[in-house]
This record gives sequence, C-alpha cells and structure tokens, in this order.
Amino acid sequence: MEGVSRVPVIEDGRLDWTLRVPDAHRLAVGVLLAWAHVEETRPGRLKPCGNPDCRRFPLDRSKPNSARWCSMAECGNRMKARRHYQRVKDSPA
Repeated sequence: MEGVSRVPVIEDGRLDWTLRVPDAHRLAVGVLLAWAHVEETRPGRLKPCGNPDCRRFPLDRSKPNSARWCSMAECGNRMKARRHYQRVKDSPA
C-alpha cells in the first residue's frame, strides 16, 4: 500500500519501530497487520466460520484445533438445527 512505512526510532537507547500510515488507510493497515501477526504466531488457528452465511473468522482456541463455528450459541446452533430439519424432512414417514 502506498504511503505505509515503518520508521526506526531510538528512544532511551532502544530501537523501536513506528508505523506511518495515512489516516484514510489506518484501519485497513491495522487489520492487515493484526491478521498477519495471528497467522504467524498461531498458524492454522484463524479460519472461517463453518456457517456459509457468516462472514466471521474466529480464532480457534480449542486444544485439537477443531472448532467449526464462531459461536455455538449463534452459528453452531443454526447449523445443527438446519441439519436436524433436513434429516427429519428427508426421512421416510
């Protein structure tokens, strides 16, 4: 992205980096850097919700890395209810 840079700054004998971003792009750059940090520090843990109608990308904190939905109360419940309804509908009476 044009106009985005990291500038070295020395304070109290320590090297630190300051991000310079135009105000119009600050949010987008912040989100992109946060996403990259999570992917780097927790590979495979940031994934899309299993509900195709949901646009969230939850951070899977489960030990086996097997979480499927952003929230069991929201998307998980909806998906389970849809599958149950489909099974009942498709089963012979």
